[in-house]
Amino acid sequence: MVHTVWQPPNIAQQCPAQTNLTACTPFALVYLNLLVKLFGSAPDHAPDPEPVDAETYDFIVVGAGAAGCVVTNRLSAIQEWKVLLLEAGPEEPEITSVPALSTALLNSNLDWQYKTMPSDVACLAYPNQQCSWPRGKMMGGSSSINSFVYVRGNKLDYDDWAARGNPGWSYDEVLPYFKKSERNLNIEMLDRAYHGVNGDQAVSLFPYVDNPAIMITEAFNETGLPINDCNSAQQYGTSQAQTISEEGQRASTNREFIKPIRYKRKNLTVRPESEVIKILFDENKRASGVQYIKNGQLYTAYATKEVIVSGGSINSPKLLMLSGIGPKEHLKDLNIPVISDLPVGENLHDHVTFNGLVVALSNETATTVSQEEIIQNIMEYKQMKVKRGPLSGDGPVSSVSFYLTEPGLPAPDIQVQVDNVNWEEFIREPIDSKGLAIFPTAFYNGLIPRVMNNVPKSRGRLLLNASDPCGHPLISPGYLTDPHDLEVLMKGVKRVLALESTHAFRSRGAYFVRTPLPACKHLTWGTDSYFECLARSYTSSPYHPVGTCKMGPAGDPTAVVDPRLRVHGVTGLRVIDASMMPHVPRGNTNAPSIMIGERGVALVLEDWLDKYKIRNVEIFTSDAVTCTCD
Repeated sequence: MVHTVWQPPNIAQQCPAQTNLTACTPFALVYLNLLVKLFGSAPDHAPDPEPVDAETYDFIVVGAGAAGCVVTNRLSAIQEWKVLLLEAGPEEPEITSVPALSTALLNSNLDWQYKTMPSDVACLAYPNQQCSWPRGKMMGGSSSINSFVYVRGNKLDYDDWAARGNPGWSYDEVLPYFKKSERNLNIEMLDRAYHGVNGDQAVSLFPYVDNPAIMITEAFNETGLPINDCNSAQQYGTSQAQTISEEGQRASTNREFIKPIRYKRKNLTVRPESEVIKILFDENKRASGVQYIKNGQLYTAYATKEVIVSGGSINSPKLLMLSGIGPKEHLKDLNIPVISDLPVGENLHDHVTFNGLVVALSNETATTVSQEEIIQNIMEYKQMKVKRGPLSGDGPVSSVSFYLTEPGLPAPDIQVQVDNVNWEEFIREPIDSKGLAIFPTAFYNGLIPRVMNNVPKSRGRLLLNASDPCGHPLISPGYLTDPHDLEVLMKGVKRVLALESTHAFRSRGAYFVRTPLPACKHLTWGTDSYFECLARSYTSSPYHPVGTCKMGPAGDPTAVVDPRLRVHGVTGLRVIDASMMPHVPRGNTNAPSIMIGERGVALVLEDWLDKYKIRNVEIFTSDAVTCTCD
């Protein structure tokens, strides 16, 4: 038996009154209804036990995302420990597994659909000057909704974390945890010193890579970037990046870390559609449990050892503040009793990028197909036992390049990833065409190279909403508030423009569309002022928010958690997810979040296993050697 989980974006509500977008035609409704029918369901699981108020566990994990699934898997491996995993969203439906349908998940019920606060320096062309910040709301979290790319970041990033007073987080110390998770399916072409083959997380190239994606890699290679594995010794270069996929299907952390154990480990309880609204503390400021809502009912669950928050960079700080951990003035304004006065929600930052550089493809290079062929490809993919063909890839999105804007920089400060687009529709209606990207990423006639600032200096903050503290928080990313960030983007643009003169582009008839976008039509295409206008008007998130529960040693006034990820000022509470990052790594954040789950739960195991005589539990200790606890 199956039950429908996915509710697609409401295009009737989102489509403008006067539009020529394909996403707003009757065909779009037929297409979405077909996706719901074929992929909208999640297989029924064995019935989960009904929640009972005041249940007691050893550990409670809040959030089944990239880190939370890893944490839950490792904790529940100890048979003597009872573990509860709570996730606000539903089961993971089949549609999440189809690589080319990743953008159809945005603005659906599987997306928290966050928006940033209005800004006067960024996101200027969007309604109310607010950018969209999608976040996964289902089993697997954002690992079930993202664009798959498996990039770890630069060695320098983690060495800097350690240099800021966080022992155990240098590159040499975290590399074993990257490798521990990884089950690399292309190891024959990689350096095994940097990759694992025995982990739970499938990592592989997509089985289908199209011509425009290859063109991008070839063009960057012509400009001097070596073709390499950015997760090995040298990040500088260009490639088709590996992804969290196996045989043409998504390998979310839910699929890899939870599904194989969910009904086999009797000590594990998994509760989707259970939103935690408060962490409970006893008189000694020890986290003693949580309150959560399921099916409209309020439940309490208690933890005898620890509560571990893995809600991500938005929901983790929100939950801490709702529970009395955060800036005391802000909490007092909301009449929330203060448990620990900490800078929760500060240090919010993201890799800022923008839409607007548009490459048109020739008819020979474009991958566009008829509406009938779109339907046919979807039906064929559904019927395949081993997934192949256009839907088993994600268009050009895995085309990833890293380079330096200045000679002598210690590491790349620019990353470029490439989006697919129907370029005529985008030029005419840039905001709505990107907001309604419901069709498969495999079929397109244009590219949007997204120049990403890998070393953002701008910082924002997250606050609770005074009118509805339990609702969406107030997200101020601070995009482009530091002028250095715009300077880096503008330098990065120049190398992208140089792609047009490469043989890879010229031989395929690819060129930059020189029609100014609506918000910048008063400026001349190709000038610095035009590209600056694009960056401020069509600002975009690559969906890498981090830093809101910053890691730092005792005495660091900017830190929320210590190097063992324990929340300062209380006991029995850790935050294990991307919110702990002091600064964002140079690259996508999914792989680092999985590593943080591995590294963080290893710290939990270290702290608790020596209190019990539990045999034959393999963990990595803080000096990154394998040991057996007797």
